[in-house]
Amino acid sequence: MSTATAPIAEKKYPITLEERLALGENDVRFPGTYEEYLELLEHAEYPVEFCDGEIIIMSIASDQHEQLVANILGILFLTFSDNPLYKRYGSNRHVFDVIDGKAWSPDVSVVKGEPEIYTYKPGKTANLNPWLVVEILSKSTRSKDLGEKQPSYRNISTMRYMLYIEQDRPLVTLHYCDEVDLRWRSEDFNALDQAFEIEGKEISLADIYKNISF
Repeated sequence: MSTATAPIAEKKYPITLEERLALGENDVRFPGTYEEYLELLEHAEYPVEFCDGEIIIMSIASDQHEQLVANILGILFLTFSDNPLYKRYGSNRHVFDVIDGKAWSPDVSVVKGEPEIYTYKPGKTANLNPWLVVEILSKSTRSKDLGEKQPSYRNISTMRYMLYIEQDRPLVTLHYCDEVDLRWRSEDFNALDQAFEIEGKEISLADIYKNISF
């Protein structure tokens, strides 16, 4: 009588949230194949990403982080509520970079128009055509967000805005792709009375950091 073999992902990686929490609050990386990533995606009770032969078990978000995510989602809802073209997503919606074969979970993303879908396997999909992504920076994720995810996001032809938000002080960096020459530029905003525009719509730092204590 044969015994069923546990899936590879279950043998090598933590599966339950309790097992994930035991690894600490920061990102944890394991060497792994894309196939193993897909298998873990099926079983894991926590978010995972994939980059250059590594499976990234994502860090545990702080209260400040989640408040900022909620603020941004609310701002984007109000900003684009009159236009159904703009579809907003939280971190449970993956973005897939087909050029480098990398899978990410941005804190917030927006698709302009109809989502183009990448299917990992039946029932597991990601968006191929984000127009905007937002990442809340922290000590544990800064290197990945800026050094790995940002270049990967730039591979995506539909990407026009990348917003990076500091948690511990008012500082927002807006990266935007110029529609004329398709070159990326950036601006920093570091005061609560400052604002910037996305698609001609003003977004203020005061709103982003509303009810946030430093």
